[in-house]
Amino acid sequence: MALSVEKWVGFGSAMAGFGLLWSRMPEHVHDEARHIISSLVPMLMSCFNPYEQISISEYGDERFRRNKMFDAVSTYLRSTCLDVASNLKAELGDKSKDDPLISLDEDQEVVDNFDGARMWWRLCPKSAKKKGATIISLLPGDSDDEHPRCYRLVFHKRHRKLVLDSYLPRIVRQWREQTATDRQRLLFTNHSQQGKSHWINVPYNPPAKFDMLAMDHSKKVEIMEDLMAFREAKAYHSKVGKAWKRGYLLYGPPGTGKSTMIGAMANLLGYDVYDLDLTSIKDNAELRKLFLDTTDKSIIVIEDIDAIEVELTTKRKGKEAVQENSDKRTVVEVRDKTKDHGKVTLSGLLSFVDGLWSACGSERIFVFTTNHLDRLDPALIRRGRMDRHIEMSYCRFEAFKMLAKSYLGITEHSLFGEIGQLLDEIDTTPADVADNLMLRARGKRGGEIDRLLDEMNGAPADHMLRVKRRREADACLAGLVETLKKAKMKSATPPMDSME
Repeated sequence: MALSVEKWVGFGSAMAGFGLLWSRMPEHVHDEARHIISSLVPMLMSCFNPYEQISISEYGDERFRRNKMFDAVSTYLRSTCLDVASNLKAELGDKSKDDPLISLDEDQEVVDNFDGARMWWRLCPKSAKKKGATIISLLPGDSDDEHPRCYRLVFHKRHRKLVLDSYLPRIVRQWREQTATDRQRLLFTNHSQQGKSHWINVPYNPPAKFDMLAMDHSKKVEIMEDLMAFREAKAYHSKVGKAWKRGYLLYGPPGTGKSTMIGAMANLLGYDVYDLDLTSIKDNAELRKLFLDTTDKSIIVIEDIDAIEVELTTKRKGKEAVQENSDKRTVVEVRDKTKDHGKVTLSGLLSFVDGLWSACGSERIFVFTTNHLDRLDPALIRRGRMDRHIEMSYCRFEAFKMLAKSYLGITEHSLFGEIGQLLDEIDTTPADVADNLMLRARGKRGGEIDRLLDEMNGAPADHMLRVKRRREADACLAGLVETLKKAKMKSATPPMDSME
């Protein structure tokens, strides 16, 4: 008994001495000791803990783009583990307005079984970062004080090879198959809210197809062949060392079918469309984030770029302005660089079209549209950036025949010759011609009255339908002739200013 008391007294004296020594040590020694202890504790605990975990964050470490593995896990758990979950979340999906999209709620844990191994999944919510850590964000609107959501997978150590070699690859394969089966084309546009710019989308089912476009048939075939060749050119682009992308410049007057052409491209390739509004983007960093958030197999569109390109080219012309000023022929005010801070620059846009960042992503098509080709900076539309320049011109006779077939279902008519002559003499857009070819229905009640009258007269229904369609076609074409004649007279009449 006395021996044990002496041991405890000795232990207490040793601890007191250690405490006194610890108190006299400098503060940096305390911090170093805490760091060593904190690093050794997890190592010691792992020796006794038989489980391992994998974290799958919603975004990568750099917060540049969304982690596709996170989406794959979400889809997998939604299809396999909802029955055993008690906390669920419901949202309306894009494909159906009636069926809700059910998924796991945050902090909900579910168990999955794979080849006899148990897997524990949990969706962890956003969490605050530790105090004292300094994080420098390279993206506008990123929160510096929180970690993104993540899935945590816990499994036994002996199943590590099974998880890495079989379980996770199986999740990815199922996600790709499900995505291909349920694919819904989407139309995206950039939206800014509380200083954060992000994409929002709606289902996109454009009715336009290439056989409906009012343009020369050989030109349409050439464009379609070019698009199909691009879709199959992954190996070729890799061989020649170029990013798998292509640029199209659509130019022509308003109403010539530039937006319709984009819809036809999306239908032919099955790609999503991103309608990029540069005027709502505050700087190049925000533009970079939006580009990196786009998906592969997509069409990135900037419409009416001539309306915003003047602001972009102002910064490019600084060097030329200095040269002109040295010759004392033109005086140009050169902006201060600090005033351009926070603006989207031409170089920032070109870096994604054909620069360093263009290789981030693959199988992308860039489409610029403009009503005024002569106003664009040559650097923006040179070959290699805009690979194809497609003129969307006024409606001529070949384009008119395509419209007549689509809208009226006819390929010949007695008025075709007069219409063709008028179209060669004046400039009118396909949109104006199509508007005159639209059938002006009288409504459901009028159609029911026609049907009753036909039945009373004993005429065959199919015969009366053909007669009705012919009469409607006659009326539409006669109206078009009248509209074209008025346009011809208006163009031939000189304006009052010139008469004076």
